[in-house]
Parts: sequence; structure tokens; C-alpha cells
Amino acid sequence: MKELAWVAETAAESEAQGFNPDGRITFDDGPFAGFIERVPVRPGIALYRVEGTSSHAWTLRALGDSPAGTLVFGTMLGGAGAIEAKGNERQIWRGPGRPYVLSLAEREIAYRLEAGEPWRAVTLLLEAEALEHLASRDGLPPLARAVLDDGQLPVSHLLESDRAVARAASDLLHPVYRGSMGTLWRESKALELLAHQLDHLSGSPPRSFALNVRDLVRVRDAHQQLVADLRAPPSLEALAAQAKLSPRRLNQGFRQLYGMTVFEVLLEARMKMAHVMVLERQDIPLKHLAWMVGYSQLSNFINAYRRRFGVPPGRHRREGGWE
Repeated sequence: MKELAWVAETAAESEAQGFNPDGRITFDDGPFAGFIERVPVRPGIALYRVEGTSSHAWTLRALGDSPAGTLVFGTMLGGAGAIEAKGNERQIWRGPGRPYVLSLAEREIAYRLEAGEPWRAVTLLLEAEALEHLASRDGLPPLARAVLDDGQLPVSHLLESDRAVARAASDLLHPVYRGSMGTLWRESKALELLAHQLDHLSGSPPRSFALNVRDLVRVRDAHQQLVADLRAPPSLEALAAQAKLSPRRLNQGFRQLYGMTVFEVLLEARMKMAHVMVLERQDIPLKHLAWMVGYSQLSNFINAYRRRFGVPPGRHRREGGWE
């Protein structure tokens, strides 16, 4: 999909920018101080994050008409304002945690924001190919199916607040990992958010997932493949393809068997191995130990270890695992 430029404007001034090669727009000279970031998640799915504020009422809009057959699942995590999309009523929100669904449908769309309210939002943009894939594998809620069938159908709805949606979106706004670990974490978390958004849009609680014998074997095989090489584990999409399950079903299977998502299982395996090596391999420098369990940055390893065990690895090593 061709990337559109974005314009931030007040009644007195405006600033237009396109994404840089890193997929980021930074506004700092105009009415809006903040950023927009775009990160591909998988074919046809992109993650957008936005954060910033303005001292005056302001508007954020894309230059030109947005493409048909594309659906946006968003979450307003802060701020107040309205979504204006041609062909739909104005959607007004105030306060955090409001999911919304929006079809692009070759029309003008604008976000009108109130002054002084820090705006934070996370959205997933799904092109037609991604919607087709979901429809063929796991099905789609009727509204999403209608957008797939008619790419120019105007849809703009604010949904009731949902804690699972807000929690997953908030995690994505402030990622805790970088590098290859961050890529896997972002993919897993984005698909988790999408699953919550689709369930919320359908108006029904998440579907139960009962593993049959064949899928049970596949999930266990996937677990073995995931932890076989902690330095270079397969991506969620690659692991799901090997298991002949969709990423969503694979995550559901991991939750049922192990009580954790694919990413959480990988993180736990890394932390268990790291804990043993910190205590038993005093000869290995922490930087090399971090690399052995899949962290290219020592700081990321130290932060993950501290979150898991309550103390940094160096302290655990000095004190023999005892506080």
C-alpha cells in the first residue's frame, strides 16, 4: 500500500510530513509535538503508534484519499476528540481505553483532538489480503466481512471499553524489547491485540479452544522447536506454518497447554536457562551469557532478568541466588 503523508494542523498553522525510511514521522516545529510510527507486522498488517500533544485544538489527517478494502482496528489510550470520516456520523470519545473500527474506503478521514490532552493511540491496519487470510482460516465478524466484500463500505464505530484490548494496546505503545526479541514480541502482541479486537467486534466472548489429538501433537512439537535454539528461535508466523496452525490458534494452544503465549513460553525458557548459567557458570561474562540465551543487547537482558527474578543477574551471581 502506498504510504500517505500526514498533516497536523491548527486554525493558524500546519505541518505535513511523510514517513522516513525507519517508518517514523516526528512533529516538533508545528502545532503538534509527538510522533507517528508505522511497523510492518506481517503481510497486509501494519502497526501504527502515535503519541503527543498540542497546546491548541488540532487535527491530524492523511493527505489524499485512503485506499479501499482496508480496515483499521484502533484503541484510544489517552486524549479526547472525534473521528470524522466521510459517510459516517462523527464519533466522539473522551477518556482512555476506547477501541474503534474504521474502514478507509477511499475517503477523507480526520482525527480532531482537544487542546492540552496528551493523545496516545495504537492501531492495526489490515489490508484486503490480510482480511482474506483471516476469513479463510479463522473467519471474520460480520462487519469486517462486509468491508472485505465491499471495499468502499463506510464504517466508523467507537466500541465499548475493553480491558483486554486496552492492556494489549498499552503494551505495544511502550515496547520493552528491541532487536530480534523485540520483533517476535511485537508480532505476538499485535496478533493478541487483533484477536481481542475481533472478539470484541463480534460482540461475543472469546471462543473456547479445545485441542484435538492432532493439534495437541502439533502444539507440543512447536514448543520443542521454539526452545531448541534460544539464540535464534523461529518467528511466530514461521512456527505456526511449521505446525500447520494459524498464529492465533497456535497461541491459543500454547495458552491451553502451558498457560502462556508463544512469546511468554520463549521468555520463560530463556530466563530459566539464564538463571542456571548465572549461578553455575561464573566464568562466562554476562554479555556473552546474554547472547547465549538470545539477547543482542546486555541492557535488555538485565531488564528482563530483573523483571523475572526481582534482582539483576550480577547481584544474583554475587550472592549465589539469595537476596
